[in-house]
Amino acid sequence: MLAAERKTRILDLVTRNRSVMVTALSQELAVTEETIRRDLNKLEKEGLLSRTHGGAVALKGEAEDLPYRTRHLINIGAKRLIAQKASALVKDGDAVMMDSSSTAYETLRGLGNRRDLTLITNSVRVLSDPSLPAYTIMSVGGELRRRSMTFVGPLASRTIAQFNADVALISCKAISLAGGLMEANMADAEVKRAFIASAQRVCLLVDGEKFGKTALISICGFESIDFVVTDREPSPEWRDLFERNKVKLIV
Repeated sequence: MLAAERKTRILDLVTRNRSVMVTALSQELAVTEETIRRDLNKLEKEGLLSRTHGGAVALKGEAEDLPYRTRHLINIGAKRLIAQKASALVKDGDAVMMDSSSTAYETLRGLGNRRDLTLITNSVRVLSDPSLPAYTIMSVGGELRRRSMTFVGPLASRTIAQFNADVALISCKAISLAGGLMEANMADAEVKRAFIASAQRVCLLVDGEKFGKTALISICGFESIDFVVTDREPSPEWRDLFERNKVKLIV
């Protein structure tokens, strides 16, 4: 495993488990404890975790409030797998709404052969990426949250409502059988609701770790979603729920 891959795995583990120990990481990643300590020190200097005696802990706050780079690296393998599957839902000439999730961004990176796309997004990362093809890109504006590189607020929601897009690519913090799609804060939830209401097809990009979890704010029920793209087979209970709500599951 390369050093960059190892650091990504460490960051994933500490963010998911909230804390890690040097000894356990050494055993799991098959490297010396000294190597793990150096990796943890580098990640701390980059502002991605906090060192403790014998290990490290995740930064305080919900994942959506973490720096964009941190969010992007969490479970990156699953995000890229989901992105590969979701890219088939976007056609030449589509108007595509995209939230600021790193999974939506990974999907965008897989659309290089699509032509004449129009992107409507609240993601600063998308707006500032010089490597993207020459798509038409529209920013929804609004209040800038610098750490997450996201536009939110009433202005963003009002701008989104003026469009009628072909497809929306969104993610969320958790999905619950009872609560539907859920988010960590009201600002993100409101923007995602606006994207959902302004698209003809809604594609939810969500990894298997988010199934059966909860968060503070309910965005909507599954009746508002057309596709769920995930990285692993859900349980029969989830499949039944999707069928009842006429949601197409893509695994």
